[in-house]
Amino acid sequence: MDNLMIQLLPVSKDSGDLSQPPTSAEEYLRRVRLEAQACPDIAVANLEPGLLTNKQTNVVSNLSGFIPAPRGFSPSVQWQLKEASNFAVLRQKINQEREKLLNTTENQPALPQPNDESGWCKLCLGNKAEQLLKAKRGVSSTTTDTDMQGVLPLFSIVAAMKQSTVIKILEFHIGWLQTLGLGPKQGQWLYALLACLQKPLDPDAHSMLRTLARQCAALRASLETIDDDRLPALNLLITLVARYFDQTDLADDR
Repeated sequence: MDNLMIQLLPVSKDSGDLSQPPTSAEEYLRRVRLEAQACPDIAVANLEPGLLTNKQTNVVSNLSGFIPAPRGFSPSVQWQLKEASNFAVLRQKINQEREKLLNTTENQPALPQPNDESGWCKLCLGNKAEQLLKAKRGVSSTTTDTDMQGVLPLFSIVAAMKQSTVIKILEFHIGWLQTLGLGPKQGQWLYALLACLQKPLDPDAHSMLRTLARQCAALRASLETIDDDRLPALNLLITLVARYFDQTDLADDR
């Protein structure tokens, strides 16, 4: 027990010549102890407020990755709330009808398999879009004489989709949006799929919606004029993600 009371590194009280650098560990520790004894128990910084004003570094960090709308391109908050309210009413009607259709096997439309991206691209956007998508991805494709234009998101189609299929096709569309940009038909499909997306969101759906809003914001920021036909659809999609699906940090506020 007596050995526990022995200092591991004894330090003498002799201060020595403080003008010279320490030459040993013992001398260094002695000076540290002397400096500590000279320090007050509480230290208060007394800086002039304007001393560092001109030396600040401004760092802007947008953790959401959301690009704000150019001036004049974003809708009013009143417009956003109205569209979110209309969307909520539409979803109620769709959900009521979907429950009826999902309980019957009659008149079910023939749809591609959930993982058949090419099949869904042809169905939603047409053959030319599917070929362009493959070309941009560097994938070879076979040409066809059939000029399939793509179909509108009819209620009979979207109502027949299981929730897992809705999420998968939404994932496809977000990927197509990044590669092909936004066309009128795809805007309608995205709206219809969002109308069938159930809440609460699972983590994958949550992440996809945020990706969708960020991509729409990036496309909006690239537009040259507010008269661009794509602007209303981009604003609407951003609004639905932010205002209806509760991603409020992505909302346009003005």
